[in-house]
Amino acid sequence: MEYKDYYKILGVSRDATQEEIKRAYRRLAKKYHPDANPGDKEAEQKFKEINEAYQVLGDEEKRKKYDTFGQYYDFQNGMNFDPSDFGWQKRTSTTGGSGFSDFFEMFFGENGLDLDSILEGFARRGDPFSFSGRFYNTATAQKGQDVETEVEVDLEQAFNGGDRILSVRGRDGSIKRIRMKIPAGVLDGDKIRLRGQGIDGGDLLVTVRINPGEGYELQGLDLIKDVPILPWEAVLGTTVTVKSLSGQKFSVKIPAGTSTGKKLRISGMGYKDRKGNRGDLYVRVKIVIPEHITQKEKELYQKLKEISPWNPRGDEE
Repeated sequence: MEYKDYYKILGVSRDATQEEIKRAYRRLAKKYHPDANPGDKEAEQKFKEINEAYQVLGDEEKRKKYDTFGQYYDFQNGMNFDPSDFGWQKRTSTTGGSGFSDFFEMFFGENGLDLDSILEGFARRGDPFSFSGRFYNTATAQKGQDVETEVEVDLEQAFNGGDRILSVRGRDGSIKRIRMKIPAGVLDGDKIRLRGQGIDGGDLLVTVRINPGEGYELQGLDLIKDVPILPWEAVLGTTVTVKSLSGQKFSVKIPAGTSTGKKLRISGMGYKDRKGNRGDLYVRVKIVIPEHITQKEKELYQKLKEISPWNPRGDEE
């Protein structure tokens, strides 16, 4: 069976609030709803996955169990595992399918695993050390041992910096909350050492992972932002407004005859690291087609097809 990362399906970080999860679900459900994509099997499947992910992450109790189980075993998205190792066998229903995947049924279905018993077993198997949703077995840990973990931050927080509250549970079951400062300009893979916050006086080494978020790519110190334009804007040219991570707004002229994928550079407005080095911001053009057009627009497109001699595929046709 393939492990499903519901956070990845909804495009949210693992520490997202319930409101952020709800907003992401509504946005994606609207985009992939069958009514908006008639006959599109891929969109239909995507809609089912989005709904399933929200059934879990939108329920605080289910989300807690999902996080605990998956992170204890350090499952990764797409990782295959044998459900029989946990005592689960797929059962066929006489009342029809639920519409959910076998993965969902294994954890939350009527005949799914007894997660409460399994999670209680985790606590007896070494009292795991938890950090912001990640779990570490301390059964064989030495006094003063350093512990390494990861924290995921979005691109805007990495750029501007900010505080994060981490929850850490020790061997004795006590939980302490640690305020961690995310320095402005932190890079993906950077390690932050929190002295004395590991096991019995050791240090906690936190590796930062940056989630670029929708619409951005981070390449080195350069930022790439997708900007959608309409076909006639690509042909005739237009001007768009782009906002940088620092909040500044720029007017960017899209020249006539621009194709999808063309990049326009805004010098010195990319990502800035902790040393003050800064990359560039690239506006990457993406031509989008209107989902619905009027009869008049359709007639104009047909007329354009008839009078235009240009063939982008050359002599291949």
